[in-house]
Amino acid sequence: MQVISFKSTALFKRGIWLTAAALMACTAAPFLLDGSLWRNPLPSLFGVGALCIVFGYFLQKTQIHRLADEVIDCDADLKVRRGRMEEMVAFSNISAAEVSTGFGIHRITVRLREPTRLGNKIEFLPQASLWSSLAKVQRLAVGLTDRASQAKGGGVRQAL
Repeated sequence: MQVISFKSTALFKRGIWLTAAALMACTAAPFLLDGSLWRNPLPSLFGVGALCIVFGYFLQKTQIHRLADEVIDCDADLKVRRGRMEEMVAFSNISAAEVSTGFGIHRITVRLREPTRLGNKIEFLPQASLWSSLAKVQRLAVGLTDRASQAKGGGVRQAL
């Protein structure tokens, strides 16, 4: 058994949400302290509302909330935990593993043949030691895809 995901993903996700909340509080605090929020609330609410829209767009685009908190390679399965939900995903249920990069962070998406309680794909951040090397992250994804092909009976996938 080997943990293949970033060990602090849950903390990272909480940090994103807390950062958003802290920036909104810092935007609203001056208006609350000097009393202008009560005298003329429209400019204050416009600023906080615009910040909420920006963060909402960012969080929707990055899909941070979909990241698995922990992914463990258990030889025949992947043990995946997101929040309080935990699922064992057999390699025979994996169709492919892909790498995507956004905002300088690599993420691995494992597409499933049959949906589980966690959905029809599992996304996770690779271990921190792999963040700086896209080639190593891609090797991990190709390794997962090859093992899935072997488990399904498709043989080893040939590299192009």
